[in-house]
Amino acid sequence: MNGNFILESFDQVENLVLKVETLTQWIYRLCESNNLSLKTTELAAQLFQKCFSKKCCNLDNILLIAITSLFISIKYNECSNLTKINLQDCILLGNGSYSEKDFLEMELKILNLINFDVNLPTISDFLQEETLKYVDLVLFVTLDSEFWSFSKKDLSQAILAFANNPKKDQNEITTNIINLIQTKVNMLTVIGNDQKANLKQKRKRIQKQKLRIKKRNQRGFNQNKLDVQI
Repeated sequence: MNGNFILESFDQVENLVLKVETLTQWIYRLCESNNLSLKTTELAAQLFQKCFSKKCCNLDNILLIAITSLFISIKYNECSNLTKINLQDCILLGNGSYSEKDFLEMELKILNLINFDVNLPTISDFLQEETLKYVDLVLFVTLDSEFWSFSKKDLSQAILAFANNPKKDQNEITTNIINLIQTKVNMLTVIGNDQKANLKQKRKRIQKQKLRIKKRNQRGFNQNKLDVQI
């Protein structure tokens, strides 16, 4: 398994919610780099977030829970996939901070938490064959902590409504989710536009600097040429 993802700045984040969100995004990148299914990403994130909602997470065991959630999800969803995960992979992902015993004990705790029913409903389950159309939106709400309190069914309905123009007869929860998605999208658009503007200004500065250097070089070249003529 490709585990070449370093958790940069993770230790600097003191807020537990932000750490859970950071690790959820890290799980997604791991799944993507190993060509794992969207369902695997969703289940791993859901197991991890369920532990968080049940107040099983703390700053000491949060990475252990994240890796174990991924471990369970891959074992359950990727039976036919060539990519496998073993306890040694888990130890490497945890930078050697946890032992095989730690992972096995955490696996049992998580399974007990969900009553050994790993077949948790995901957004993909509700979207079914339409999932591929809305992968970006599924990941959008899966990775952002502000959507975690909503049910997967409500999220799937909101995704469909958002992507296909909201209807007047939709329920309040769907409307709330759509409004939240739109707010987030607008924020990202503003950030994106600001970044583009900053990049454009930076390019202009670079071009001006290049032009000044070019003019200086031309003056120097002409002076040398004049010296030769003399």
